Amino acid sequence: MKRLAGYLTPYTWLLLLLAALIIGQIYANLSLPDLMADIVNKGIVGQDTGLIFGYGVQMLLITFIGGLCTVGVGFLASRIGTGVARTLRDRIFKKIEGFSLVEFNHFSTASLITRTTNDIQQIQTVLIILLRMAAMAPFMAVIAIFKGYQIAPSMTWIMAVSIAALVAMIIAIFSVALPRFTKVQELVDRLNLVTREILTGLRVIRAFDKEKTEEEKFRIANQDLTDLNLFVNRIMVVLQPGMTFILNVTMVAVVWVGAHEIDYGHILIGDMLAFMQYAMQAIFAFLMISIIFIMVPRASISAGRVADVLEMDPTITDPEKPVAAPRKGGQVEFRNVSLMYRGAEQPALQGISFVAVP
Repeated sequence: MKRLAGYLTPYTWLLLLLAALIIGQIYANLSLPDLMADIVNKGIVGQDTGLIFGYGVQMLLITFIGGLCTVGVGFLASRIGTGVARTLRDRIFKKIEGFSLVEFNHFSTASLITRTTNDIQQIQTVLIILLRMAAMAPFMAVIAIFKGYQIAPSMTWIMAVSIAALVAMIIAIFSVALPRFTKVQELVDRLNLVTREILTGLRVIRAFDKEKTEEEKFRIANQDLTDLNLFVNRIMVVLQPGMTFILNVTMVAVVWVGAHEIDYGHILIGDMLAFMQYAMQAIFAFLMISIIFIMVPRASISAGRVADVLEMDPTITDPEKPVAAPRKGGQVEFRNVSLMYRGAEQPALQGISFVAVP
């Protein structure tokens, strides 16, 4: 991804505005539990209706502002992500136009199509998710843990155990799924290659009655990609029920331990409810971080494939200072030219001279 970071430069001001909206979103999310705790501890317990109404209005305003920030973050992230993808598609297409047959044979036409479409789409999707989550999730996690510790230090261990269990589950899933992401892109290239060969050579296939052979070749390529995608998705699908289980166990533990702490007079009811919300926010923040760590490597593979095309130096280039040739009415003359394929031991043609007249 670092090799393509320069394409974010034109969006510097949008990125700064995005950062400001993310700060507002974090502030809104982390302010509500404190206000809710005050409503319970001071308003409900103290039977102060005016205080409940005042804090309720504050919560509504903060929620409205947080909602606007969330919408703004989504809009700007999508604007930046799609803009970068558009620029990449434009640059890679112009780059391919200048390729010679050597570069085409190096990448293959099917691979260039995949890099221009599937890989750039992967970069766009992950970039949007990164802009929405990458800056917010770490701050959310740290501040939520800190605020939870301030409210109920004796229950912070519950949050620590829950986060540790979530991280362990994520690492286990990540270690199995990540190596398959590279293989998926390779199989997409292979499927595109087989499809293109069949479509471009359809007349020859029919002439030699090889439809069944080509169908089997396509079926194998398609089945390999399907099987690998199913394997990866079956691993990733464990994440959702696993996270739900950890969340539910955390809520039960907070209520169980919090009830005893309230009974002993160590904390108030509102503090327990606020701590529960901070625990949920911390777990969700770590979940967002895990999603980032799972998706970024896959996008990095796609970014590397796109960067390889953009950084490829064509073997045939126009001279920086071309010299005007004398006009001979379209006549072209070759003097003692040679042709050698890459990797060959000797030239295919050598010492050729001829004149091509109009």
